[in-house]
Amino acid sequence: MNIYDIAREAGVSITTVSRVLNNKGYVSEKTREKIQKVLEKHEYQPSAIARGLATGSMKTVAIVAVDLRVPHYALTTFIMEQQLSELGYMVLVCNTGEEEEGCKKYLEMLSKRKVDGIILTGSIFNRLCDEETLNLLSDIPIVMANGKLDRPNIHSVLVDEAHGMELAARHVYERGHRKIAYIIDKYTNAADRKMEGYLREMKRLGYENPEKDVYRTPYGLEGGEAVAKLLLEKGYDGAVFGEDLTAVGAMNWWTRKGVRIPEDMALTGCNNSEYSYICNPKLTTVNNKGEVLSELTVQLLRDVLSQKKELANLIVVPELVVRETT
Repeated sequence: MNIYDIAREAGVSITTVSRVLNNKGYVSEKTREKIQKVLEKHEYQPSAIARGLATGSMKTVAIVAVDLRVPHYALTTFIMEQQLSELGYMVLVCNTGEEEEGCKKYLEMLSKRKVDGIILTGSIFNRLCDEETLNLLSDIPIVMANGKLDRPNIHSVLVDEAHGMELAARHVYERGHRKIAYIIDKYTNAADRKMEGYLREMKRLGYENPEKDVYRTPYGLEGGEAVAKLLLEKGYDGAVFGEDLTAVGAMNWWTRKGVRIPEDMALTGCNNSEYSYICNPKLTTVNNKGEVLSELTVQLLRDVLSQKKELANLIVVPELVVRETT
C-alpha cells in the first residue's frame, strides 16, 4: 500500500496524507484521526526514500575516518554512530585510507548521495581535502573532530593537544629527568600542535633550543624501536611521545636492553589508548578525551542541522594520566 491508496481510503488528498506523515502543515484533528486509523489498519510504514523526497532530508550522516583499525578512531566512530542512531539518523561509515585519492573518492560519493551532514574524524583531513573536493561539499554541513578548515560550512571540535604535551613534558621534568626528547610520528595538524606544546613548555622550563631534541620516526611499534636506540645512544633520560603505540615500541626495546623504566628512562604517550594500559609497565599518557570529543562533535552537528543560530567551535582540554613509566 502506498500514499495514494491511503488517501483514497481516507477520502482525502495526497497532500493531506503527506502533512500527517511528515507532521508539517495544518490538518484538522478530525481528519488527522481518520488518516491515522487507516495507517494503523494497514500497518503502513512510509518509504525512507519517499519521506526524504518530501522533506528534503534522508536523515543520513556520514562519519569519515582514515583507518578504523586505530583504537582512537574506532572509539570515537563507535560513540558517534551510537549517538547519531539514537537521534534517528542512518549512519554511513567511510574508511578512506591516508591518501588523497581515496579521500576524494569517498567525499565525492557523499556529495552525490546528498547526505545531511558529514563528520571528518581527525586533523589529517586538513591535508587530505583539496579545494576541488571541498567545493563539491560546500552545501553540506561538516563538523571536524579535532581538525579545522576555514570554510563557512565547516565547524570544529578541537582537542587542545598542545596543552596535553605541556603537561607531559613538565611532568617528566618534575620527576627529575633533564634531557628530554620529543618524538613526532605523524604528519598531521594535530601532531604539529602536540610538538608545539612540547617546545613551548621546554622553553618555559629554561631550555634555549629544544628543537634539537625533536626526532621523527614512523608511527607504530617499529618506529618506536628505531628511535629508542638513537635516544639511548644520545644519552636521553626522558621522552615525550605523540602516540601511545610508538611509545610502547620504544619501551619494549629499552626493557630488552636492560634500561630501567622510569629510573633510567621516563616516557609518556598520548591518546590514553588500550596500548597504554596493557603494556608492562603501564604507560603514563595524555588523555585527549575521545569520548568527550565524540559527544561534542555529534552535539555540534545536531545544532548545525537544526539551524541553531548561535554556533561556536568547541575545545576539549586533555589531562595527564600518570601510571608507571614516569
